[in-house]
Amino acid sequence: MLSIFEYFELKSWSLKQRLTVVSSVILLVAFSIIFFATQSAYKTASKNRLQESMTAQVYALMAVANDDQGQIFIPDILRNERLENLSSGLVAYVLDEKGLLIWQSPSSELFQSLPDITHPFSMQKITTSDFEGRKMFWVGESVIWEHHEQLEKVYYFIIGEKQSILYSAVNEFKTEILAWLSISGLLLLIVFAYALNQTLMPLKTAQTQIELVRMGEGAAVEGDFPEELIPLTSSINQLLDSEARQKNRFRDSLGNLAHSLKTPLAILKGEVDKQEIDDQDHVMRDQIERINDIVKYQLNRSVISSGRTLVKTCAVEPEVLKIVDALRKVYQSKEVAIQYRIASDTVFPGDAGDLLELVGNLAENACKWTKSVVVVSVKHKEGSFCLYVDDDGPGIASENRESILNRGKRLDQSTEGQGLGLSIVMDIINNYRGDIVIEDSALGGALFKVMIPLDS
Repeated sequence: MLSIFEYFELKSWSLKQRLTVVSSVILLVAFSIIFFATQSAYKTASKNRLQESMTAQVYALMAVANDDQGQIFIPDILRNERLENLSSGLVAYVLDEKGLLIWQSPSSELFQSLPDITHPFSMQKITTSDFEGRKMFWVGESVIWEHHEQLEKVYYFIIGEKQSILYSAVNEFKTEILAWLSISGLLLLIVFAYALNQTLMPLKTAQTQIELVRMGEGAAVEGDFPEELIPLTSSINQLLDSEARQKNRFRDSLGNLAHSLKTPLAILKGEVDKQEIDDQDHVMRDQIERINDIVKYQLNRSVISSGRTLVKTCAVEPEVLKIVDALRKVYQSKEVAIQYRIASDTVFPGDAGDLLELVGNLAENACKWTKSVVVVSVKHKEGSFCLYVDDDGPGIASENRESILNRGKRLDQSTEGQGLGLSIVMDIINNYRGDIVIEDSALGGALFKVMIPLDS
């Protein structure tokens, strides 16, 4: 059986929205039941009061009736203002056994007809009928009246009232109760909204703590939480701790493995260099160089973080200055002018080591191929960290750009000067869900453009 959220496809709604909708529906249903039940009860009670009132007036009419020479007589003064008023809607009749008029109240003179004595008048309940186009309530009784000399006659004492009077009062009550229920519902929703905000406050606190962890500004979910949330926050903290320890073990193991292989490879390479070079030695040397490159690659990978889940942001300018100073010394003989354009408040959304690897490999690659100028630019644009590395070298043909980026993912397909460094760059960009494109630089060479979301 589908829930209301699945039926209306509202599964993506927040807890606050769900609770608000459910509470509103409950209030609407409850107040609707109250409204219709109260209206029905008021209508029934009003009809009962009307019956009692009309019955009392029938008895009052019988009480003031006098015997006058074999006929009953009703005095002109009844002490009932509504029976004296034409517009009151209350009428009274006394009819004989043939339905002929004996007496009628002044208020009934508005009507031309007389009540039909075949109608089932009763004192126990109100009956209804149309009377000259008007809907009326009736209460009446037939009475056997004993006159003098044992003369008995049947008389009908009948009281009628327009239904519109009762229904007008019911409608007024309906309007009033609807207004009060609406006001009460609105006040209850306001109170519920306040209570809901207070109830969900621990969830908001937990969300804030998790967001701080995600942005690298916290290491765990901290705070005092209700007992219902403690298992959740504890599980999250255990998961974060397990992830951090697993990542450290992975990086340590990878680094240890690479370092362990590096020394034997160096010995093998030295032994091969001592031997006379022939075709077989060339093959061995090439394979040793290839293995050595793989070791270097894995060593560099071991220092790459897994993105920004458990890392802090870092300032860009100090790290880029380190790279620029180092490259200026390395390429001093080539007389490369290395420039940088970085706003002082620019930050990288991740680990400083990843930033050094990213900028360092791209800038070093540019220095290898440039003629005289390399420009490193960093800025925030449209919610992304943007890194631009320009050079005035030979550039990269458009048909080769995609293949170079693809080859950067696999060392054994890399080309000289672009494989290992670009492989590390691609690993970092993929870890941070970023993107890289190669374009023509305004300096005449290649432009490597890297975009990494600041809040992904």
